[in-house]
Amino acid sequence: MTDLPSRPDDASRTGSVADQVDEFLEASIRDWTGKAARMLAATPELAGYDFRTAVVLGEADRVRGMLEEDPGLATRADDRWHWTALHAVCGSNWHRLDPARAPGLAAVARLLLDAGADPVGTTDGPRAGWTPLRCAIAGSANPAIAGMLLERGAVPEDGDLYLACFGGDDNQSLRLLLERAPQIPQTTALSAPISTDDAEGVRLLLDAGADPNRPLPPEDDSGGPPWPPLYFAVRSGCSAELVELLLGHGADPDAAGPDGHSPYRLAMSQARDDLTALLLRYQARSDATEAERLVSACLRVDHDSVRRQLTSDPGLVGRLTDADCGAIVHAADTGNTAAVALMLDLGFPVGARGGDHGGTALHAAAYSGSAAAVRLLLDGGADIEARDATWNSTPLDWAIVGSGYRPSTSPDPDWIATIRTLIEAGASTEEVTLSSDDLKPPSDAVAELLREHGIGHT
Repeated sequence: MTDLPSRPDDASRTGSVADQVDEFLEASIRDWTGKAARMLAATPELAGYDFRTAVVLGEADRVRGMLEEDPGLATRADDRWHWTALHAVCGSNWHRLDPARAPGLAAVARLLLDAGADPVGTTDGPRAGWTPLRCAIAGSANPAIAGMLLERGAVPEDGDLYLACFGGDDNQSLRLLLERAPQIPQTTALSAPISTDDAEGVRLLLDAGADPNRPLPPEDDSGGPPWPPLYFAVRSGCSAELVELLLGHGADPDAAGPDGHSPYRLAMSQARDDLTALLLRYQARSDATEAERLVSACLRVDHDSVRRQLTSDPGLVGRLTDADCGAIVHAADTGNTAAVALMLDLGFPVGARGGDHGGTALHAAAYSGSAAAVRLLLDGGADIEARDATWNSTPLDWAIVGSGYRPSTSPDPDWIATIRTLIEAGASTEEVTLSSDDLKPPSDAVAELLREHGIGHT
C-alpha cells in the first residue's frame, strides 16, 4: 500500500509516529499479544497517519475519501511486504482487538473490492503466495470478510482448510470454506484439528470427504515420512471420540507410523485403556511388546502387573529403549506422580527425554504445573538446568511459559508452587525477562511472583 503524504501539525511529533508505523502495521496483522492495541493507546496519532493505518483499523470513511482522491490505492502493493490494501484488511486482527471495529473492516474490504481489488490475487516478495482469502482465514479468522471474498470468486485451497481449523472461531471459518470448496478428498487439513484434539473439526472434514487414510505431514515439520491420521491422533493424545470418528470413517486401525508403532502399541504405551479397547473393537492387532506392556502398567500404577512381568522376566527393565524410558516424561506431563515414583524405583533414568521437543521429565512436569512431580524429580536427582532439544530452554523457562498457555494435561496444576520449588532449589533466573510484548508471556500471577523475587526486569 502506497503511503499518502502526511500533514503534520508538529514535525518532530509526526516523525516519532512515523518511526512506529511499520511496527504498528505488522503488530496489527501478525501479533497476538495485543501489542497493536497498546501501541495505539500510547500513540493515538497512529490511527490518522496514512492510508495503511486507516485500512488495518477499518476506518471506512477515511478509506473512502482517500480512494476518491487516488483510486490506485485499491490495487497498489506496498514496497516493504508487497501486500495490497485488501490483503492488509483481510489480515487485520482489529476485529478481535476491538470488536467495535469489525463492521468497519468489512466495509473497507467491500470498498476495496468495489474499487477493483483482486479477490484472488497472490502476493510476491518476502511473503509470497498469500491470497486475500488466506489472510482472512489465517490468524485473524474473519468469517465476515472471508464470506465476502468467496462471493467475489475466491476458491479455498488445501492450505486454507488447514489454517481455518486454527481460527479459534468454533470452526465457523471452516464451515464456510467447506460450503464453497469444490472437493476436498485429497486434503491434508485433518492434521490441524487432530493436533488440537478438535473432534468437531475432524467430523466436519470427514463428512465433507476428507480421506482418513491419507498420510499427513509430520507435526514437527521435520520433513520426515508422513504420518497416518489415526497414528497421529493416538500419538497426540486425542480423545476417544476423535479416534472413533476416524475409525468410523474407515481409518486403518493398524496403520503404523514412521517409527513402526501401530496405533494400538502407542495407546498401550500411553496406558490409554479407552483407546486400546476401542481399537480392538475395530479389529486392530494386539501387537504391543512386553516393554510397552510394562510401561503401560507403570503408567496405570498397576503394581501387581509390574511385579508379575518382572518376576517372569527380571531383566526386562534393563532392555528398555530410550523411547520406552521416555514414558516417564509422559507421566510427569500428566501429573501422574505415583507413576513417576514407580518408574524411578524401577530404575528408569531421571534424565530420560521424550515428547516432541526433547525435554526431560522435569521440563514436562514444570510446563504442566505438576508441582509434586517437580519435587519428586528434583529429589531423584533431576538436572535443574537441563536444556530441551528444540529451544535450549530450562525447566524454569518451561514452567513460566506453561503458566501462560495453561495446558490441561495435569489434573491439578499449580504454576506458582512449581516455580517457587524450582527457584528455591537453585534454578538460574539470569535469562528470565518480562516484557509486555513477549510472544509467550507468563500468567499475571507468575509475572508478579517473578517480580517479587527481583526477576525479569528489562
